[in-house]
Amino acid sequence: MQEILEKLEFLFERYSLEHRATTQPYLYKTVQEQVPGYVYNPADNLIRETLMEHVGSLPVVGTALYPYIQDLEVNLGDSLTMLAIHDIGELTTGDENTFTKQASAADPEYHAGLKLLDPYYHAIYTDVENKTSKSAKFAKAIDKITPDIFDYLTPAEITKVRFKHFVGLEPDQIVDVIVKHKRPYMLWNPFMTEFHIHLTQKIAEKLNN
Repeated sequence: MQEILEKLEFLFERYSLEHRATTQPYLYKTVQEQVPGYVYNPADNLIRETLMEHVGSLPVVGTALYPYIQDLEVNLGDSLTMLAIHDIGELTTGDENTFTKQASAADPEYHAGLKLLDPYYHAIYTDVENKTSKSAKFAKAIDKITPDIFDYLTPAEITKVRFKHFVGLEPDQIVDVIVKHKRPYMLWNPFMTEFHIHLTQKIAEKLNN
């Protein structure tokens, strides 16, 4: 029992201390309200989304969008399990930006995940990594689209500075790069495709205004 408790402590600590490149819009708003004169810095951990927050936000989005995909081959329970475990390898490898990440047969994050996960989860973890089932395709789509939703909810100047800092993009390049890297994960389902088209159009409007 103590070993299980210590494992949970490790997971809570590592998920909470690993920060992603995404600016969490509501953390940013809170810091603005509580830190007088705060100046935005995309590298500041005060406003960066933790891995715990990322993993926690995905089931919210997945559950909200599931009724619209109208695909009985998607098992929501399996998808939510995938979303809970899919980034566990980052606890030891760290996060790598989706726009700069290089595909590799010897993916260190994947193999780190296998070491951290109980073998009970290996099959479903491999499924989501390889996008084999419809449930895995849905989970991957939710994983990719949720940061885009955050960018829609974040002030335009924040998005511009963040993409320049982490990816080296100019404002007029942002949406094209999002579409290039994220849209392929949506094409398996008409609703996910149309929703991502609408979302990226709204991001483009925000950035242009």
